[in-house]
Amino acid sequence: MKATDVPALRDIVLLGGGHANVQVLKRFGMRPEPGVRLSIVAREPHSPYSGMLPGLVAGAYAWDDIHIDLARLAAFAGARFIAAEATGLDLEGGQVTFEERPPLRYDVLAINTGGVPGENFASSFVTPVKPIGRFLPVWRDLVDGTDQPGHLTIVGAGAGGVELALAIQHRTGIACTVVDARVEPLAGFAGAARRRLARTLKDRGIELVTRFEVSDASGGAVVAADGRRLATDHVLWVTGVEAPLWPGVAGLATDGYGFIAVNDALQSVSHPDVFAAGDVASPVGQPRPKSGVYAVRQGPALARNVRRYAIGRPLRRFRAQRHALAIIGLGVGNAVASRGSLAVSGPWVWRLKQWIDQRFIRNFSVLPAMSQDVAKVAGGLRRDLPDPMRCGGCGAKLGADILRRVLDRLAVATSPATVRGIGDDAALIRMVAGDIAVSCDGFRAMIDDPYRFGRIGAHHALNDLFAMGATPGFALALATVPAMADALMEEDLFQMMSGALAVFREHGVDLVGGHSAEGAELGIAFSVTGTLNAEPLTKGGLVAGEPLILTKPIGTGALLAGAMQGRTRAADLVAAVDAMDCANAVAVDVLRAHGATACTDVTGFGLAGHLGEMTRAAGQVGARVDFDRVPRLQGALELIAEGTTSSLQDNNEQALRDFTIVGALPGAAEIRILADPQTAGGLLAAVAATQADACVDELRRRGYPQATIIGEVVEGPNEIRRS
Repeated sequence: MKATDVPALRDIVLLGGGHANVQVLKRFGMRPEPGVRLSIVAREPHSPYSGMLPGLVAGAYAWDDIHIDLARLAAFAGARFIAAEATGLDLEGGQVTFEERPPLRYDVLAINTGGVPGENFASSFVTPVKPIGRFLPVWRDLVDGTDQPGHLTIVGAGAGGVELALAIQHRTGIACTVVDARVEPLAGFAGAARRRLARTLKDRGIELVTRFEVSDASGGAVVAADGRRLATDHVLWVTGVEAPLWPGVAGLATDGYGFIAVNDALQSVSHPDVFAAGDVASPVGQPRPKSGVYAVRQGPALARNVRRYAIGRPLRRFRAQRHALAIIGLGVGNAVASRGSLAVSGPWVWRLKQWIDQRFIRNFSVLPAMSQDVAKVAGGLRRDLPDPMRCGGCGAKLGADILRRVLDRLAVATSPATVRGIGDDAALIRMVAGDIAVSCDGFRAMIDDPYRFGRIGAHHALNDLFAMGATPGFALALATVPAMADALMEEDLFQMMSGALAVFREHGVDLVGGHSAEGAELGIAFSVTGTLNAEPLTKGGLVAGEPLILTKPIGTGALLAGAMQGRTRAADLVAAVDAMDCANAVAVDVLRAHGATACTDVTGFGLAGHLGEMTRAAGQVGARVDFDRVPRLQGALELIAEGTTSSLQDNNEQALRDFTIVGALPGAAEIRILADPQTAGGLLAAVAATQADACVDELRRRGYPQATIIGEVVEGPNEIRRS
């Protein structure tokens, strides 16, 4: 038995994609722990390496050079990647909480979220440099925009502020002033290093103003507490980080500044199932500066101890180094290094810094083959192993206690039309006059996040009704959960059904019953019923001369296939999930209002397959598609070009035989993507020619930014071409 064959018995949740948690992921990927499941929860899909930020600003690096792709790293580690921003903790319940989704349980929690910017006056005039993910878009606008600032003020003359000022001056020549409340900035550096930095700042024309405690920053000026005023075009805030409020609010023990107090195993001194590292943590008895180098050094110890805690083994002590090597780039090509009382500088120091930084990033971009060791479940987990002889038939149903707890947590509510719902042998619905539309759809999980998966499953099923112009009213669910520890099975079912229920509530749909069972993988299917109070929109209503409108971009099949192989960029995967997690209810109303005569939702057969269905149903007409105008999700075309496609792709490409292809080879990625199978895809509709442009404008205004006219209905055969 391989490690991946052992059912999940414990959940380790990594909160934040900081320098320590990414090392936890890699180490579990290199040596999986049988019975332990990892999840990483991060606000941003790419984790920047802070030490390389000045190099990016100076032009030495591109964006990809300094970022770790968390989705790819999670795929390597066999971990779940959940793109979400946590807002707090329920320590008693062992849960991470969020603002707009249900809490996520954990058995072990590792927090590596970083601190928050020091006191600042964040606005369109003042930009904190941390978090880096929010700083970089502002920085691009500042340097690449039409209104480049003539002067910048940097608040904070620590290593980060000084290096950033030198990087800005090197690349842009923008005049910079660095201000600091302290008498002597960089006090922790060797004297020779401080003198070299001061000399370089002066030589580059960068003014350093000390004893300048900022009291206000607005209206084109920075004002000190003593009344001094510096005119400037924009302010970058680079002071030391402060503690976020939520750890203390949750009840974690903190130090005098609000940082999470941890012992010499990086374990919370108040809650043993919680660990913390990096800027958010404060090691008791080992105070160290808030610097990325210490988070990097904590990574291996954090990985070792969360593993040992999860499997019931004694923790190991971590001793932080007393002095760290600090290297500050002087733009590009030169740098100064300081450690204790020693200091050196020169071009070779810059090359050393590049080697250190690039090696760290390379550790997470060039990943080794995953371990194939035979699984040996740790003794502390063996008691929770499920019976290896799992039943089939009704014996495969989830336990009544698990199901009841989930239903209690979901608090399912129904409308008066539901006479009998969940709990009876069958649902009893009181229907009103009108035609009834019924459909069913479902699939196994294609993303790591069970909550978003549940939402996408509900959207996908409802789209069949929306495509016909029906109003959905009722749903039955068939949920499948893999065998794991009971607590984990309950949690996955709860997360998945919470997502589905959230979508159903948005559309006034009652969940009236269903069935749950064990299976090989997490999966969801729905039978949905609705009513039609007007003539239905069908596939066969095409009329020659009508433009064809597609409401969403295509490419989910390739992106999801790439994600399974660790090939899809995290940002592209997040964009695909967002596209799938978007209802078609508003779109169909807009299409109807603009004279739609035919409509279908684009799903498993791909755009070409579903368009072929429409032309066959209509008879005597064809479709001409401009392949360059078809909206595509970022990254999908590149994946198809390199051969990363869905398992359904080859079968779907048979539909391309119904089209004459002009201006491209049939095997070109631009053509093949038209057969890419979609999940929760957009609507494809024909609308009145006089209404098409207005329809697209309205769709974009109402939440479908890539809605596009992709072609038209013609009297001749089907054709794909570049117009």
